[in-house]
Amino acid sequence: MRQPSPIGVAARVPQPKLINTFHGGKTPLVPRDRLRELDYRLIIVPSDLQRAAITAVRRTLEAINRDGDSGAVREDLTSFAERERIVRTAEYLAIGS
Repeated sequence: MRQPSPIGVAARVPQPKLINTFHGGKTPLVPRDRLRELDYRLIIVPSDLQRAAITAVRRTLEAINRDGDSGAVREDLTSFAERERIVRTAEYLAIGS
């Protein structure tokens, strides 16, 4: 079954739209500026993000398995302080105090 194109969908749907897109997917890639013109308000790429995370996890696990620690990929890792900020550790710890 042929997938509808984002341009064809835009012509039939007057409301703001969301598009889920990624390289190698069924939906043809359309430049972001063109999607804005077509009133796509939200562009999501969950598959690309998942695949990037999987690659990073594999590389880190390979280093740990090979070397016993993640030192070989240290430059690729987010700092511990940044990780704490992103997951909001201080806010959660403050809840019970």
